[in-house]
Amino acid sequence: MFKYLQVALKNLLRRRFRTFLTVLGIAIGISMLFSFMAFSKGYEASMRQELNRLGAHMLAIAKGCPYEATALIMHGGVIEDYLTVEDVARIKEMPNVQNAVGMFMNLLVVPHGKSIVIFGMNEESFAMRPWWTVRGTKFVDANSVILPEVMATAMGLDIGGIYRLPGVEREFVISGLLEKTGTQDDQFIYLPLLTAQEIFNATGKVTSIAIQLEDLSLVQQVVDSVESLPDVQAITMSQVLATAQTLMSSAQAMINSIVVIAVVISALGVMNSILMSVFERTREIGMMKAVGASQSDIISLVWIESVLLSLTGGVLGILASLGGGRLIEPLIRGVIPFAPLGDLLVFDLEMVFISLFSALLLGLIAGAYPAIRASQLSPMEAIRSE
Repeated sequence: MFKYLQVALKNLLRRRFRTFLTVLGIAIGISMLFSFMAFSKGYEASMRQELNRLGAHMLAIAKGCPYEATALIMHGGVIEDYLTVEDVARIKEMPNVQNAVGMFMNLLVVPHGKSIVIFGMNEESFAMRPWWTVRGTKFVDANSVILPEVMATAMGLDIGGIYRLPGVEREFVISGLLEKTGTQDDQFIYLPLLTAQEIFNATGKVTSIAIQLEDLSLVQQVVDSVESLPDVQAITMSQVLATAQTLMSSAQAMINSIVVIAVVISALGVMNSILMSVFERTREIGMMKAVGASQSDIISLVWIESVLLSLTGGVLGILASLGGGRLIEPLIRGVIPFAPLGDLLVFDLEMVFISLFSALLLGLIAGAYPAIRASQLSPMEAIRSE
């Protein structure tokens, strides 16, 4: 076997540039496969982590499109229909509801600038976010504001400073800074609930109600109770995840198609390279058979060449994905709707084994026809060939 390996390696190095191009094609295909598996795992894990950090078991929103609800929950957005503070009170009184907190979330469109997400919250809202660490104090009065620390640092502001809300003729005193969470929370401006409602002329209105349950096994009963209220729909966290995954399905289908095409092209490249190598060595193969090489010897030799190409390309493709994954993550966020803020690419050993096995399988399949063709050459005809 070691002798076959030496001969195969020597044959591949005869045409270095062709070998390089073939390995490059395989590396691209395997890199795409490896990265896609990492993305699928990372996206779902990040989405679950982000939803778990919401601190609520379900949400109540005005009846409408579930995609709008996902937009609101994951990244903030505008939902034209509101619930009322009376709805919050009714839900609090329902069986199996531990707590219900009204939240107000809306976009403040700033002329010639980036829109700002305003998050209105009250004292109970902080209990829904146990992972938060606020430096300073919570809201002191209606003119208090809590800024994400990363945002305040970028603007050169600190506790006690004055924050002027763009587009609103109003100044706020920074009462606290939210330490970095690594989630979408680092992108919002936090105001007292009544103040946020006032800014958007929505006094007594909320965009959603976060609900904590006493017994998760009775979630459907609470859903039915909430949806018995006029123009209210309930959405569980599992439904939000399902909705986000539905939004991802079209993108995943496209990525799957591209990966399959890339792998097929890689296989054709290997087959073409090995066939060319067989044609160039027809006389050599004929002489090998003339001095006693069996068909299985020829098949093994050609197959080893094919597998060497594929595994080399596979290893390089995996290394490229591991090294360049963080570079392409911003590009992924630009085209994927509702991308969570956690790591979108998560690698593990299982993916490495699957990718290497795929490269091995690609080499065996792509090398099958050239190997069989080479083994069937007639020694006399092969020796006579130019």
